Amino acid sequence: MKKLALCAVALLMFSGCEQKQAEQIEWQLPLEAPEDPHGSQNIDAVPDWAVALPGEAELVWLEKSTTKLTSLTVSLGTAAQLGEWDIQLLGLASGLRVKNSAFLNDENVHNPAAFVQLSKDGKVYYRGWLYENFPELFGMDNLEWKVWLKGITLRAAS
Repeated sequence: MKKLALCAVALLMFSGCEQKQAEQIEWQLPLEAPEDPHGSQNIDAVPDWAVALPGEAELVWLEKSTTKLTSLTVSLGTAAQLGEWDIQLLGLASGLRVKNSAFLNDENVHNPAAFVQLSKDGKVYYRGWLYENFPELFGMDNLEWKVWLKGITLRAAS
């Protein structure tokens, strides 16, 4: 009886497995970073209302390898430098929101944001909106640096 049971187990083991290659299923496929809807390489992406009021933005730079933080204030329409980085503040919003893929400045929403361009050695690494309320979600994705918006200051037009 034991010999019969062992033969049956061996027969099942060798005949039940086909050398069929498994297909990749969707969750095994490599992940792709989604396109950041708040970042843009479009030169004309700054809305007219974003440059209507003068002001400044305070950006915080974290050098990941040393954990050194550097705070830098940039005025609207001007450029600043931090080491090899060129920083341009291109627009400001006190209440940025998105409706039908369009960016709007809504005074009823508290969502301060700054439209920046961050470049190094002539190459643009990030061009788009940085949010004070969501610093970890949007911005430059760089292995060496993390940049976020600490705050903005808007002044009435003179």
